[in-house]
Amino acid sequence: MLLVTNVEADMATILRVISGLYLIFIWLVCVGAMNAPPSVTASLGSDTVVKLMTFTIFVGLSIPAVALFAFGQVVADVRTMRNNSRTQTEHLDAMRSYYEPERRHRLVG
Repeated sequence: MLLVTNVEADMATILRVISGLYLIFIWLVCVGAMNAPPSVTASLGSDTVVKLMTFTIFVGLSIPAVALFAFGQVVADVRTMRNNSRTQTEHLDAMRSYYEPERRHRLVG
């Protein structure tokens, strides 16, 4: 059980790290594209329109990384909820065995 928990924790961390690195890369490229001088042969219109289109494209490119980060967070949260549920079940069993002595005898005998 401990091995499965560590694998899930590692998977959540890996998903978050990969998506974070991808987001950093995408937005660094976006900043570079925004600061690059406009091409002489570009016929898209004003510099503001080109920057707005560039920004829109990079927002679209960052959506998969955000979804991957969210999935990594869900994996980590499910692991935490499962651990809390298991702990609560163990506590409930201990309380039942203390307050229900006849059940204690049934389990032992």
